[in-house]
Amino acid sequence: MEQLHKLFYKEGVSGDRLIDIGSGPCVYSFVSACNNFKEIIASDYIEVNRKATRQWLNKEPGCFNWKPIIERVCSLEGHSNIEEREKKMREAIKDVIHCDVHQSNPIAGSPYKDPFDCVLTLCCLESVSTTKESYIQALQNVTSLLKSGGTFFQFVQPFRSYTVGDKKFAGVLFDQRFLEDAPLQANLTDMTFAIKRNTGDRASTLDFEFGMTIVAKKI
Repeated sequence: MEQLHKLFYKEGVSGDRLIDIGSGPCVYSFVSACNNFKEIIASDYIEVNRKATRQWLNKEPGCFNWKPIIERVCSLEGHSNIEEREKKMREAIKDVIHCDVHQSNPIAGSPYKDPFDCVLTLCCLESVSTTKESYIQALQNVTSLLKSGGTFFQFVQPFRSYTVGDKKFAGVLFDQRFLEDAPLQANLTDMTFAIKRNTGDRASTLDFEFGMTIVAKKI
């Protein structure tokens, strides 16, 4: 969230249209972005995740409470206008659609044909790619949605495995050098990277070494 706050609040990245690829059931990536974009599109492969986002947008009973996260971001901005920010987010998020990063057009079938000013993807591509080749292809597919000169923001956290209950699922531990070189194969330039190492001081169901934030521009 701090990196998203930096991108949108401190650096002022803005435009007309933003899409988040692989939003999951979450809206935290839009807390800062909603001030800078007129139209935000959330997307995910799984319908249950899309449903959870719609429930929050519609203020349905039992929807997830994002107030603590929103409050944290507002505090980074130096205020506590949580209700106002929630209202702004709901106004900015115009749609919740299906996406598939393994398709050449990840949002094929949607009404959105024009490229976006900003594309976000957080903890998505590394979770659904089993080889370096499939990761590169997914990255190319996602960045095809971005207009020339547009901003690409990615948070990637490669992992050996993750645990759900008593079941362990394997991942692919992409190395740092590969992840830094990958954007060059997706028509991206002006890359900046921020690394956060796993110090092991917190219990986690995810076996990982680092997380990396990547910000770039589309050629």
